[in-house]
Amino acid sequence: MAKTTASTARAKAEARPNTATTKQIEAGMDQITDFAGKFTGMAEGGVKALTGSAVASTEVLREIGTRNMTFLTQAMEQSVELSQTLANVRDPREMFELQSAFAKSMFSACTTEMTAQTELCVAAWRNAAKPYMASFGK
Repeated sequence: MAKTTASTARAKAEARPNTATTKQIEAGMDQITDFAGKFTGMAEGGVKALTGSAVASTEVLREIGTRNMTFLTQAMEQSVELSQTLANVRDPREMFELQSAFAKSMFSACTTEMTAQTELCVAAWRNAAKPYMASFGK
C-alpha cells in the first residue's frame, strides 16, 4: 500500500520539533540544574557544619573529662583525709558528725559540679548548632 502525500506531509510535520515544547524542556532542564546546584550547596554547607560541630563537641568533651577527673581526684583526697581523721576519733558521736559533714559537703560539691557541667553542655549544644543554623538559614 503506497503512502499518500497527505500522510507523508503529516508524518514530516510530526517529526519536526515543536519549538514551544523544546523551550519548555529547556526551561525544565534549567530548573533542574538550578535545583541541583542549590542541593549541592546545601550538602556542602551541611558537611562544613558537621565539621564545625564536631570540633566544638570535641572541645566540650575534653573539658568535661578534665573537670570530672579533677573532681574525682579532689573527692578521693578528701575521703582519704576523712579516713585518717576518723582513725583517731574515739567518740562515736564525733565520728558520725564528721561523716555527716563530709557527706553534706560532697553532695553540695557534686551538685555544684553537675550544674556547671550542665551549663557547659547547654552552651556546647548552642555552639554546635550554630554552624547548622548558619548553613540552612540561607
